[in-house]
Amino acid sequence: MTPFRGRERELDLITAAMESAHRGDGRLLAVTGGLGSGKTALLRRLPALAERRGLRALTAGCAPQEQDFPFGVVSQLLAPFPGCGPLDLVPGPERSEELLSFVTGHSADQPLLLLVDDLQWADPASLHWLGELAKRLPGRRVTVVVSVREGEPGADAPAVQACAERATRLVHLPPLPAETIADLVADHLGHPGEPGQVTACHEASGGNPLFLTAALAGLTPDDPAAGHAPAAPGPRPVALHERLTVALRSQPAPVRRLARALAVLDQEPGPETDLELVGRLAELDTAGSQEAVRSLRRLGLLTDGHAPRFTHPAVREAAEESMTPAEHEDVHLRAARLLHDGGHPAEQAAAQLLAVTTCHDSWTVDVLQSAATAARRRGARRESSRYLRHALLGSSPSGTDRAALLLDLAASERDTDPQAALRHLCQAFLLLPTTTGRALAAARTPPFLLGSCPPPVIDTVAKVAADLGDPDALTGAERQAALRLEARLRHVAVAGPGEMGECAARLRALGDTPPMGTAAERELVTVLLHGATVTQRMTAAEVAHQADRVLQHEPAAPGHVHTALPHLCGVLAAAESLDAIGPWLTIARERARRDGAPVPRAVIAAELAHVLLARGRLQEARAHAEEALAHGIMEWATLSAMTALVMVAVQSRDTKLARRLLGHRLEAADHDYRPSPLQLLRGSVAVSGGDPATALEYVLDWGRSAERAEWRNPALVPWRTWAAGLHHRLGQTRRAHDLADEEYERAVAWGTPVTIGRAQRVRGAITEGEQGIELLRESAGLLQRSVNTMEAARTELLLGRRLLAAGRCAEAEERLGRARDQALACGVPWIADRACRELADPAASRQPVAVSALTRAERRVAGLAAHGVPNKHIAERLEVSSRAVEKHLTSAYRKLQVAGRAELAAFSTLLPGPADA
Repeated sequence: MTPFRGRERELDLITAAMESAHRGDGRLLAVTGGLGSGKTALLRRLPALAERRGLRALTAGCAPQEQDFPFGVVSQLLAPFPGCGPLDLVPGPERSEELLSFVTGHSADQPLLLLVDDLQWADPASLHWLGELAKRLPGRRVTVVVSVREGEPGADAPAVQACAERATRLVHLPPLPAETIADLVADHLGHPGEPGQVTACHEASGGNPLFLTAALAGLTPDDPAAGHAPAAPGPRPVALHERLTVALRSQPAPVRRLARALAVLDQEPGPETDLELVGRLAELDTAGSQEAVRSLRRLGLLTDGHAPRFTHPAVREAAEESMTPAEHEDVHLRAARLLHDGGHPAEQAAAQLLAVTTCHDSWTVDVLQSAATAARRRGARRESSRYLRHALLGSSPSGTDRAALLLDLAASERDTDPQAALRHLCQAFLLLPTTTGRALAAARTPPFLLGSCPPPVIDTVAKVAADLGDPDALTGAERQAALRLEARLRHVAVAGPGEMGECAARLRALGDTPPMGTAAERELVTVLLHGATVTQRMTAAEVAHQADRVLQHEPAAPGHVHTALPHLCGVLAAAESLDAIGPWLTIARERARRDGAPVPRAVIAAELAHVLLARGRLQEARAHAEEALAHGIMEWATLSAMTALVMVAVQSRDTKLARRLLGHRLEAADHDYRPSPLQLLRGSVAVSGGDPATALEYVLDWGRSAERAEWRNPALVPWRTWAAGLHHRLGQTRRAHDLADEEYERAVAWGTPVTIGRAQRVRGAITEGEQGIELLRESAGLLQRSVNTMEAARTELLLGRRLLAAGRCAEAEERLGRARDQALACGVPWIADRACRELADPAASRQPVAVSALTRAERRVAGLAAHGVPNKHIAERLEVSSRAVEKHLTSAYRKLQVAGRAELAAFSTLLPGPADA
């Protein structure tokens, strides 16, 4: 028979008592322990052991509901014998004496083992009978084993104690040691468990067999098919819950109240719970609290130590669920009040209030607001929002107090749930009665959220701004609010497209060095710079100078995404002034990553994608676009962020990404005069599908919308160059030249190498002969001085092909080689592929060209992965972190244009193997 794990010593003691019964040396043994310590399981093992040793086992189990039945336990024990059934056992000393004589007499023929489980619930008559039997055991061939659950009220009854005191040996069942738990885990799994599994089971159970059984039920054998048959499953958690509920229900009222109070106050993880506080919540004095704790500890439901703590989370759940709804409401509310009055942190009191359905008292709202502030300071925005949403239950349905709560709630939600923040902002505006209050509220509103508000809300903000008056005539907080309102209203351009044209004039009116000492001033300047850039009412040099000044004054922080500052990224990208914005965004990104808020991380990822695209680093731009999508930007993307993602999809010719963007984004219902970037996406998809005529219609539609909205700058979206190329493909040469010439004129007026060089490339592409080649040479010369390597590579490719067709092979090879190298450097494999094919390069297939785009670290990691080495072993082999391996693999997948390891295997002959890495 398989040994009884962890209870071998106890079995040996009982077995010795059985052996002594053969010699006429009868004994009484009492097995004690708390709930779930294994008393019943131990007694259930004994009949088989008794039979092997020639003893006849008689068993009985006691239950609370049977305590009023005289001789109920005795009738269970002696039921196998004729004349000893329940109907035969009538109370009376004579009948009791007769039964005692019957047992001792019968033992002369065969030794007996009498087993009584849960003696604390035995009926008084049976207890008396067992006590009398214990007196007669010496010299008899009878062994009696009883179990007593410590901590139960009946365990301390005089009759139970008197019986237990007559025991020859008290057998206490301690918690199972770690070694035994490891053996039980192995028994359950069919093979030795991992150290972490054993540790988890030990910590979850504390060595208590009942809790251990529940923990083991959650473990699954790794490979049952390999011959490791799983053990029979233990009781499901619901069974554990029922046992705990019954055990608590049987306790006296003070013990139940203390357990409930502890369940409310002892929340994991958290500081140790003060017994005095628990006692006050349970309405017990010091002595009563200590006695209740002793009872729960003896029962096995509390750990040892100074502070009371449940041995298992299931105990807390059972204690909480034992309360009625009214009791639950009352105890949590009283707990919150005790914590608040006792000077405990606001979040501890607020956690109690979250369990209460109503918070009508003013102090509850104050506690929840304080907790929200504390949570926001430590970066826990979702918790902050929960507190404030609950505080709304206790605020008046209208008035400034509710408006203030709604504004605070929107401030907490804007980093995690912009749509919810928008709803609460709109509600708050309608509740604020004064112009100043509405102005301050609107000034706190992120521009991208205000732009999504319903027209009545925006009209209200415009009226508030008008009531405040000219910012230059104001001072202090009112001036700052007025500046922010002007920035926000210009951001949403509520007056229509004509509003955009006024931005440059307003900016010039601020002087050669507009004030930037405050955040409000910087926001206004940024919006004006954006308007001047979009409408092309200033040159690239002019806007770059002022935009760089803003960046010098503005700290790099994630919070900039809730201001007008994201426009700065587009302005600097259009002006090709990218030296400072990249490091600035990198710092902000790291801080956003540390804070963990999805909205700032998504916006900054889109900004970085925009900057990297402006540098022509397409693969890196696409990686940041993917990051923005992973953080849910498509649920609330601003127009500028959406345009950046669309441009990444268009420039990378990534139809899959384009369809993802189209599938997640609906047309905006507000500000219809603004051009929709989705039209550009549809045009890109049509080009990929071989339908240039449809693509042209989409591009021209975007262009018409852009002109109506005064989006004139070719540095933002070069739609004329795209339309000119499509017209040329369709044989509409005159229209192609008109658009290309117009694009070139605007590009020259803007004044950046990329914009001019790109426009000149299109002119050269649609112009035949030597004139076209010269135009392409001018484009190449301009783009070699630009920040955009991809645009330079595109011109070099086109020029090389034209030279090759003209028979100028030497210069053509030079240009095509340069195109290939530049394309590989910036991660644009399709340009490199075409250049290689034109060069008739032996390595012109997609695979070697793409492989050459990998960095040295990416090649080593991808090579090992392509040869089947797991990530963990790659990290160990290269002595890097697992995260670094995943990062290099992700980048390699993008560059090689594969979906994962399965497709990566096709490159195994081109990548270093395990012997090379």
